[in-house]
Amino acid sequence: MLAKMPAFIFYPALLLWSLVYGVIGGIVFKLVAAYENWIAVNRYHYILWKKYPNRSYQKYISSIWATQLKGLPVELAEYTRIKVEQTHPSEPFPFLRILTNTVLMLFIAPYLMVTGMIKGPIYVFRQQMQARQRYLSR
Repeated sequence: MLAKMPAFIFYPALLLWSLVYGVIGGIVFKLVAAYENWIAVNRYHYILWKKYPNRSYQKYISSIWATQLKGLPVELAEYTRIKVEQTHPSEPFPFLRILTNTVLMLFIAPYLMVTGMIKGPIYVFRQQMQARQRYLSR
């Protein structure tokens, strides 16, 4: 509809439409993308913890073992691993990883909103210009 207008109406209307719809759409779609990413990462951590407990548990024990092994002689490595496995019989729910992911997404949300405010109008402007070129070339 916008592409059928005469040029003196089309370009100011296009600029206004790009700013209004592009800013709002850019912010909304960037936040939706961040939300989908947040859900996917949290789901990954939950599935890793729930579905693959042995692999996740081995990673958990190895990380604790590596921190406790620093500064100890090599001879105590296996003894330290056995002690870690005895004190931590199972991996706890990945609450810290999910909380960290949530805080990270909340921290980068303003940046994503600003990029949506910049890239949204550019995208809308280009799409409408291409639609006008297609309309005029017919």
